[in-house]
Amino acid sequence: MEEITRLFPPTGEAQSVQGLYLRPGRIAGEEGAIPLVYANFLSSLDGRIALADSDDEQYQLPQRLKSSLDFRLFLELYAHADCIITHGGYMRSLQDKRLGNILQLPECAETQYLHRWRAEQGLKSAPDVMILSGSLDFPWHDSLDEHGQKVHLATTAEATPERIEYWREKGMEPLRFGQGRLVDVEPLMSFLQQQDYRSVYLVAGPELLHDLLRHNYVQRYFTTISHQLLAGSDFKTVLSGAELGDQGALDLCGLFYMPPSKAEVGQWFAEFEPNHI
Repeated sequence: MEEITRLFPPTGEAQSVQGLYLRPGRIAGEEGAIPLVYANFLSSLDGRIALADSDDEQYQLPQRLKSSLDFRLFLELYAHADCIITHGGYMRSLQDKRLGNILQLPECAETQYLHRWRAEQGLKSAPDVMILSGSLDFPWHDSLDEHGQKVHLATTAEATPERIEYWREKGMEPLRFGQGRLVDVEPLMSFLQQQDYRSVYLVAGPELLHDLLRHNYVQRYFTTISHQLLAGSDFKTVLSGAELGDQGALDLCGLFYMPPSKAEVGQWFAEFEPNHI
């Protein structure tokens, strides 16, 4: 079985890759409390998470940055979730086949242990989904119906009456959280708490991560750092915008090293918790 080396806490011991993030007990908050929000990003040594050929192009995960091991551990984190948060941009990319479907866990032999683990934790076979979109202009994906998932739509006061009515005709009532371009995270988190979610996986973009960190809502941050420099003029990085200050302080909880192979460069896998100074 494939093994990975723990660097911190500093035991230096090798352990199995499979189940690395399926620790005893879920990544989850207390019942009735604000749900535990966690995020996971893959980046190069120079901080690139996506590249584009020009400002007019869609930002995409570079092929050379993709990691089969990172995706396996992404799915292990996914297995903890009561609800995932994504956005309209992802739904459009999914429709155009620029990105793969992560609205559910894949159904294949390699992921059966994740489905079993969710069942053992008393979780539904597929998590609920929260889709954030200021415009509400994105396509529906049939897999949501096929898996019987509960879906919430969150927008702002900028959403047009036509798009609100479009989703109402489909039997959904968009939630309006905020007055500007971006969803306000405080009413968003209050709503998620009202749904009795304990574990919310952020698979949206850096802007939402920034806002959630600024309000002290992110309780776990996972990152895979690929041992390569990408450069590129048009790129996305994990965070931009106003400085976070103390809200950006994190404590390292775990660090693992996977050496390079014929297929992939070396990688670090790290887990952090907030350090609220």
